[in-house]
This record gives sequence, structure tokens and C-alpha cells, in this order.
Amino acid sequence: MVEVFFKKKQVIFDPLMKSNYHEYLESEEWKQKRRAVIQRANFCCEICGDNIGWRGEVHHSTYENIFEEAEEDLIYCCSECHP
Repeated sequence: MVEVFFKKKQVIFDPLMKSNYHEYLESEEWKQKRRAVIQRANFCCEICGDNIGWRGEVHHSTYENIFEEAEEDLIYCCSECHP
């Protein structure tokens, strides 16, 4: 198992969760959340402000609510700024 730490809370990814996570990223639910985050950001990186259109990445600022994340748990960023 690989341990990943965010905001002083331990999140452990097991192989099943990783598999489910990749399936989730292909789901219509995730695509709708992603679209909402990109539109909220006005197609700009929320870190550096560059206009990146649809080419950016939606990043989880926390994995505490994985699969049920609120829009506030997600940020839109360019590949250079993606943490």
C-alpha cells in the first residue's frame, strides 16, 4: 500500500480504490463536475491566471471527499501549476 498525506490527514489508496478512481474519472458524473469547475474558473488557471481553455487539469485540493467531492474541493489549473 502507498500512503499519501494531504492537509495532515492520512489518505491510503489501495488497489481497488485506484481502479475505482480511474473508472470514476471516465464517468458522466465526473465529466459534469469537471465542466462546472472549468466554467467557474472562466477557462483560466486558478493559480497563475493564464487562459488555458479546456486544456487544463481539474485537481483535487483534498481527497477527503473522494467520489463525493464538492465543487469547492476542486481547482482548475494548467499543467505547469498542477500540484
